[in-house]
Amino acid sequence: MSRRRFPLAALLLATLAFPAMAEEARALLQQSEDRHRTKSQEYEGDLTVTAKDGKERKKSWRSYRLGYAGDSRLLIRFTAPPEVKGVGFLSLPRPGKNPDQWLYLPSMKRERRIAAQDRSASFVGTDFNYEDMEELDHEKYDVRLLPDETVAGQPCWAIEARPRADAGKSLYERKLLFLRKDILYLVRMDLFRPGEKEPGKRLLLEEVALVDGHHVARRMTMKDLAKGSTTVIRLEKLAFDGAQPEGRYTLQNLVREGGD
Repeated sequence: MSRRRFPLAALLLATLAFPAMAEEARALLQQSEDRHRTKSQEYEGDLTVTAKDGKERKKSWRSYRLGYAGDSRLLIRFTAPPEVKGVGFLSLPRPGKNPDQWLYLPSMKRERRIAAQDRSASFVGTDFNYEDMEELDHEKYDVRLLPDETVAGQPCWAIEARPRADAGKSLYERKLLFLRKDILYLVRMDLFRPGEKEPGKRLLLEEVALVDGHHVARRMTMKDLAKGSTTVIRLEKLAFDGAQPEGRYTLQNLVREGGD
C-alpha cells in the first residue's frame, strides 16, 4: 500500500511546487529588469566573427537603444568595413508580439522589412540572427526556476524560459537564463531550437563592469555550437540615459545616409 501511495504523493508535491518555482522565477526576472533598466544606452561595437576554420572577419557598428526590454527601440549603424558601412537596422516594439524590424542597404537605397520567415537568417554575416537582436522580454515566456548553477565562478539562478504561444512565434523551443545572484545580471543564455537536446547556440555576457552606476557586459560572445563559429562584440564608449535626438528611431532616419 505504501509503495502505491509514494508516487502519488511525489506527483502531488511536484504539482504544488511547479507554480511556486514559476512565481519565484518571474519575480527574479522582474527584479533584474527593475534593477538594470535604463532610459537609453549608446555604444560603439567592435565585432570579430570567427569561422570554424579560424578565419576572422572584422566589423564595427554604433548602437542606440531607447527604452528597455519589451518597450525598447533599437538603431544600429555599421561603420566598417567598406562593404557594410552605412547598413542600418531598426527595431520597434509591438507589445506582446515580435518587434517590427527593418534593414537598410545603401547599395539598394531602400529599406527592407524583415519578414517572419527571415528571423532565423544571419544578421549581417554574424552568429546573431534577427530574433537574437531583440531585447529579452520575460513577459513573453513561461518561466520556471531550475537548480542553481555556477557560471565563470559566479553562483547563478538558472531559469528555463519557454515562448508563450500568444506572444509571437519564436525560433527557439526554450532558453536557459543564468542570472548572477549578487547583482541579478544575465551572464549566459543557452538557446535550444526545436528538437535540440543540447543548446545550439550560447550567448555569454562577460567582463561585467559598473559604468555610470549601471552594470553592463563590456564583451558579448555568441557561439553557434552547431556550426562551430563565434561572434564577439566589444562595447566601447558606453553611455546611458543621454538625450535622444527626435526622430532617431524612424524609417526616415534609417534610410538617411549617416543617420544616427
